[in-house]
Amino acid sequence: MSEHVPSLVFHTERQRTGTGQWTSDHGLVVAFEAGRAVPLARLDWRDAHGAEAVIGFDSGMTAFVGLRIAEDGTPYEWRGRLVERVTGRPHRFRVEGVEGRQELSLLVEDGGAPVARLGWVDREGGGGTVVLRSVDLDETAAAGEVTDRVREVRAGNEHVRAGEVALNLLDETAAKWLSWRDADWLEFTLGEPVRVRHYVLESANDFADRDPRDWVLQGSADGRTWVELDTRSGEFFPQRHHARDFHVTGAAAESSYRYLRLEITGNAGGGETQLCRVRFFSGERSYEAFTGHRYTAGEAPVPYAGIAADLVEGAPATVEDWRAFLSEYSADMLRVLEHGELADTTEEQRAAAWLGHDGAAEEQITALETRLGTPLPPSYRSFLAASDGWTTMGTFMYELLSTADAGWLHDLDGETGFDQEYLEGEDGLVGPFLLVSGESDAQYWLLDAGDTSPDGEWAAYVWASWYPGLGERHRSFADLVVAERTSFEELSGSEGRPVRPEGVEELLGRGRAAALRGRVADAMDAFRRAEEKGSGAAAYLRTVLSAFLDVHGTHHELRGLLHRPHVVAEVGVEQIEAEALPLYLYSASLDSPGSTASAARALGGTSTGLSLPSTDEERDALLAERRAPEPPAFELALDRARALASRGAADEAWAVIEEALAAWYPVSPNRVAPVVLLTDPALRGVVTPSRAREVVFAPRGLHADG
Repeated sequence: MSEHVPSLVFHTERQRTGTGQWTSDHGLVVAFEAGRAVPLARLDWRDAHGAEAVIGFDSGMTAFVGLRIAEDGTPYEWRGRLVERVTGRPHRFRVEGVEGRQELSLLVEDGGAPVARLGWVDREGGGGTVVLRSVDLDETAAAGEVTDRVREVRAGNEHVRAGEVALNLLDETAAKWLSWRDADWLEFTLGEPVRVRHYVLESANDFADRDPRDWVLQGSADGRTWVELDTRSGEFFPQRHHARDFHVTGAAAESSYRYLRLEITGNAGGGETQLCRVRFFSGERSYEAFTGHRYTAGEAPVPYAGIAADLVEGAPATVEDWRAFLSEYSADMLRVLEHGELADTTEEQRAAAWLGHDGAAEEQITALETRLGTPLPPSYRSFLAASDGWTTMGTFMYELLSTADAGWLHDLDGETGFDQEYLEGEDGLVGPFLLVSGESDAQYWLLDAGDTSPDGEWAAYVWASWYPGLGERHRSFADLVVAERTSFEELSGSEGRPVRPEGVEELLGRGRAAALRGRVADAMDAFRRAEEKGSGAAAYLRTVLSAFLDVHGTHHELRGLLHRPHVVAEVGVEQIEAEALPLYLYSASLDSPGSTASAARALGGTSTGLSLPSTDEERDALLAERRAPEPPAFELALDRARALASRGAADEAWAVIEEALAAWYPVSPNRVAPVVLLTDPALRGVVTPSRAREVVFAPRGLHADG
């Protein structure tokens, strides 16, 4: 295997078959090496959305001709010429079932969805075909989403009266952006320059003829000079709320831009244009594994499979790995949890700092495999050899079954309280399903024996009555246990009982500094990590920043926080009364008008001793009167803005606030933004949702005296 596999960048053209009219198409990037470097003669693939291509290379791989079939079935002749060789970023897989270390490196980016199947023939007469399993964008940090760095969205046109504005494109909700034009533009201003390697557009809820069909994505460093990143024509969305992933190829993907512009030059025929969501990513797509076959010249095909190289490290694999992992995890839980939270743990287990049991003998594991009629997946088998079952494995999992009790779900129906009918209609499941846990907190752990990775692992899931169906898919039992431990640490930290509190103050300070510099994403990340280490102040500050991005639902978050004594203790009752309570009441009023009394009751039982309003009139009076102290200069600016707003001069009022923001500074440690801008009724028509977002992206405290 070469140390660096180069990526070949091709400029491409396409034509509808037989028309003779060639037009420029988005680029193609190819990198491929299966064990050793051999030039390719042919490559074919199908992507996750059904588009296909087959191409043949010249002897030096400097040009190709072929056929491309779009997602809607339209065929095109396709050709390309090599324009650049760059240092590769191919996906690397560890090949299973071969002696020594062997890898497959591949990258095929044609501007469309992730590749699902790939076939090749090389110049020596060898070849093969593999099917790739991609990792969902929302399940991997490697996706590198940078949408949260967008500080402002503008559009040529919006349906303001219906609330169908461009800012909705950043939400995870079903809200949409609607333009009254058949062609329009969207411009995204980011808090800092970012690279865009791929982006996602999601269709809206109705009227397919409003979907974008032709567009250009551009980037700019200064908002004046624009560079073309990606061009599309003839695209379509097969259904409503359908997310399509588009890749940016070539040198444009390596540069960073502060401004992004989506110029929609045509839609699918309607008089209006709409989208539900736009997302930007700076990271590469990810794959989990591949399976298939390969052959050499004159030889029969042989099985060929592998696991992504970055997925095979970290999770416990051997019996020794499990003993070390579970010993450390046991010590963490014993240190953090109360005695009553380990209900099924014996005194002997506590004394030994081991919340499991003796490991199962080989005969016991073999007996289970005989009963099941199949070998167990490797990580689950080695877990049982380390501990034959387990007690508390996390916040909601209290029992993992022993070799004597684990079994096929269809054999255990009626014995466990779990019915296999619960799994009907779930996408992606194959079966049969191995039940490996007891009921616990209305949840069960399952292994899908039909969803097997090349290394023999079975996909693992959590089913809970309080989930909307199955939880996320985990590649293996070991991955599920690691995820459960991570969840335990996060939940314990959020309750003020951190497993690893080291470095919490540094993270909290880093978050405050990033927030005041307007680096919202960095601040949110630092606050989240500090919260996991037990910081109540970090949890509160993260919620405050989130409220400026979207205040809807903030009251739910605050209600949970104000029932946590460590949050109240760190933030202080005075600040909660002056800042958190008005924010809570305002957010609740947006989601449930006329709900002041019920919102107040929901805060009952907190340790704040708050005096709560019982009517909407009392709430409005509280919002107008109760405010946290502000820096003197900013307080004067607020007074001027209120006076202007009272005369209907909302834009002038905002200009006053905007100018004063740079000099705003926190008068107490647990403040990062002037919440009064969200809660003051006098400023309600001044600080719009888009302007609220601008507040936290604007650097603050630049002219503070201390």
